[in-house]
Amino acid sequence: MKKLLILIILIPLLLMNNTFHANTSMTIKHVIIIIEENHSFDNLFGTYPFGYPPIINNITLSVMWPDGLYDNYIQLENTKNGVLDWISVPTIPWLPLSYSHPYYANAYDTVDPSEGWTVYHGDYWLGKPIGFVFYSGTQSMAYFSYQQAGILWDYAEEYTLADAYFSPVLGLTEPNRVAYLTGFPPDFFSDETYNVVPFNETIMYQLEKGNISWGYFVYNINGIPWPLTAFTGINMTYIYDLSVFFKDLDNGSLPAVSWVMFLGGNSDKYDMHPPYNVTASEMELVKVINAVMESKSWNSSVIFITFDEGGGYYDHIAPPAINYYGLGQRVPLLIISPYAKEGYVDNYTISGYTLLAFIDYNWHLPWLTKYVENSDLQGLLQAFNFSSKPRSPIILSPSNWTYPIPLQNPIHYGYIAVVTNDYKSYTTVYPAPSLQYLLPLEIVGIILIIVRKKLLTPIGLIVLLIVLGISTYYYTFYNLYSFIAEFYLYSSLIGVIGGTALLVRERKK
Repeated sequence: MKKLLILIILIPLLLMNNTFHANTSMTIKHVIIIIEENHSFDNLFGTYPFGYPPIINNITLSVMWPDGLYDNYIQLENTKNGVLDWISVPTIPWLPLSYSHPYYANAYDTVDPSEGWTVYHGDYWLGKPIGFVFYSGTQSMAYFSYQQAGILWDYAEEYTLADAYFSPVLGLTEPNRVAYLTGFPPDFFSDETYNVVPFNETIMYQLEKGNISWGYFVYNINGIPWPLTAFTGINMTYIYDLSVFFKDLDNGSLPAVSWVMFLGGNSDKYDMHPPYNVTASEMELVKVINAVMESKSWNSSVIFITFDEGGGYYDHIAPPAINYYGLGQRVPLLIISPYAKEGYVDNYTISGYTLLAFIDYNWHLPWLTKYVENSDLQGLLQAFNFSSKPRSPIILSPSNWTYPIPLQNPIHYGYIAVVTNDYKSYTTVYPAPSLQYLLPLEIVGIILIIVRKKLLTPIGLIVLLIVLGISTYYYTFYNLYSFIAEFYLYSSLIGVIGGTALLVRERKK
């Protein structure tokens, strides 16, 4: 009878224990998600694996090449001063008279490109990557190489890099990071939104209901970390300082699902957001990766390292549209696991929602949302070989690293993992209504004003006022195309002011 009572008492306690993992579909018992800040794929991996100046040896010729900024390493060999002049982006997308090209940053940081919902849609001007210079600035064309991103490149070389992975929202940090946790895009666009998304719509809540342990670990935590402040009714029980993550690894109590964030605490200096030092951030990242690799949890873990958004940096592949809000820009995804394929590039179209699909599938949970269900989990699973023995860890030194490092196993891919890039862009799914008529209307209005005839000038003004009204309406209420409506709004406003001045002058005569 006493034994029965003990069991009755212990079973609920065991179920409440935050280290409870339940049965899994794969050998993975620990998922660790690290989301860094504001770098596009081309910005960090556009010249991988050769880089600038190009490294051409048995290692770089063996691993798979992603869809990047070059067609062949010979182009990189012939590059002058790191300027990739075979890629041209007009200074003004609607007036292509001068051009800029991707250029080697030759620094550990850059000026922060301009950001925002309107800016990012303008970067992909009508579905093409020709607006970056005008909207995000010349600094958007900078790219890093192995001198700055060598640690990330080492992980790509030794494990798996996804080159057709997209953030959830073509927008700023907060809506993206919320979508990374809810499986759907939130209905807001700014980075200053609070208490609007119910916590019970998150993957964390789903894990709790399924009795699966989780933890959200923040560098230098202080209260509710941003952007979790966007949630209402948030459960702070499993939100910790990053130091707890290392303790959990040491004592064997790592949660089933962990989020490790260098954003949201007292200091964000290691979150890679420009103008922070990229390499310094990588050195902090290595400490986390090494701790996992040196723990007993390594043989049952996968680490996903990705970015919340592209931050305005150039990327030559326009994102596909699955809803009004995204997908967002193409960003890197590194897949580090003893079962991840070495030197492999996963070129299936996946997204931040696919990481949630991996969690749901592994722990036999229902799909969190339809976007999670339809996010091509099978494409992500191509990065793994679960039939092989777990590979031993590769420990990098945070302060003394080099690229490339020797491969664990002899491989030879030696070809480009080509992204099909046959996506339906937002311009196809949500075409710009009426905006295609504004340019000829504006031209007609300006011509009528310029000829300066008594009857024609008022007609020209009326035409420009129509353009002004339509563009103002779409700028205010149809924000998907606010970037182009803004152009017509200001140009027609200038025309109206100028035409009115001419009309007044003529009347005085």
